[in-house]
Amino acid sequence: MKEIIKKIIPQPIKVLLRPLKKKLVDDPKKRSLFLQMQKKHQQLIKEKKDKKKLKVVFLAIHKSVWKVDPVFKKMLEDPYFEPLILVCPYTPYGDERMWEDMKNTYEYFENKGYPLLSSYNKDEKSWIQLNEINPDIVFFTNPHNLTRKEYYEDAYMNYLSCYVPYHHEVVTNEEQFNQNFHIAQWKIFASHKASLDIYKNISVTKAQNVLVTGYPSMEIFLEKLNNNSFENPWKNKDDRLRIIWAPHHSVELNQNVPYSNFLNHSNLFVELAEKYKNKIIICFKPHPMLKVKLYNHPNWGKEKTDNYYSYWKSNEFTQINEGEYIDLFCSSDAMIHDSGSFLAEYLYMKKPVLFNLSPINEGQHYSDFGLQALKACSISKNNEDIISFIENIITRKEISKEHEIFLEKNILKYFMNIRPSDMILKEIKKTF
Repeated sequence: MKEIIKKIIPQPIKVLLRPLKKKLVDDPKKRSLFLQMQKKHQQLIKEKKDKKKLKVVFLAIHKSVWKVDPVFKKMLEDPYFEPLILVCPYTPYGDERMWEDMKNTYEYFENKGYPLLSSYNKDEKSWIQLNEINPDIVFFTNPHNLTRKEYYEDAYMNYLSCYVPYHHEVVTNEEQFNQNFHIAQWKIFASHKASLDIYKNISVTKAQNVLVTGYPSMEIFLEKLNNNSFENPWKNKDDRLRIIWAPHHSVELNQNVPYSNFLNHSNLFVELAEKYKNKIIICFKPHPMLKVKLYNHPNWGKEKTDNYYSYWKSNEFTQINEGEYIDLFCSSDAMIHDSGSFLAEYLYMKKPVLFNLSPINEGQHYSDFGLQALKACSISKNNEDIISFIENIITRKEISKEHEIFLEKNILKYFMNIRPSDMILKEIKKTF
């Protein structure tokens, strides 16, 4: 009956009724969930108070959004914790993509020598249940329903669950702050105060389960930059400038995700790479979801997409990065992008950055923090702006005063006295 009513009601009426439904139906349900989970968490804490060691399971879906490495490493070094990574399936785009992602993610952590498990037991041809591992705490790396129920809803509803955002929280979208997922978390470790304020304004929890720690994933970036200890992942060992081009995945381009310029810029950046091949090398750093969206796009498809990605791999003056990007960022000279978290992340590098503003991106989804980050970037609205940016950094590599102010005001204070990862471990240990 519910589905029939949904089909009958015209879309304009649905839009008008949405705020009323939120106020009278959705929010009361979420408040009830929050109260229920607070009681659940207190009971779980009471049960674990006398434990000498806490087993912490990190649910990892994609290696590219693994933003808790410093936290995991600190737990490995601390005898109070027993951390383990559980590689979970990415289910929205079918089995072939799921198995490929699981294989790549498992190998990524295996190469790091981390303790880990695959959520799929090949011998028994079954999916591992969390109660078989019996974690005390579960860490999430993504808030969205992208995996099997036992590694998403069943997990956050039944365990002490923590979340470090996979992005630097530059937007205000409700789905990033007020899903049932966020409401059911025991602890959310936010990357800055502006994020805390959003939780207070948007979430029914009023940020009662949120703590500002700074963004732990950026610790290694700052450490490598300060110590000049990063490696060189670039093909060129000469004096050509190294520019990262990082396009967002939102090729559907609508008011909910108004960011991507890829369809308009795909040929342009090939032309730029060839035109300036004696002066620059460009690294194509696509969002991990871009490829599968291009596979399903009516004007692209698998063959065209694979050929395009192959172009960036094959030339002496181009390259591609689809994985970890710490050394890539640290050893680069500049970035051009329209991505989300990179809007704040690359500013840490203290290097020139150009943000491609799409025709329908008017800053409508950015938080105050995100708008300040945007102000710290150079902005392009057309091809000429991109060319001008490249021409300028060939002759001089300077950052703006706004860039310096952004770092001083919004970032550096979270890394001065105590690191974000240390604060997270301290907060957990304080409870027990």
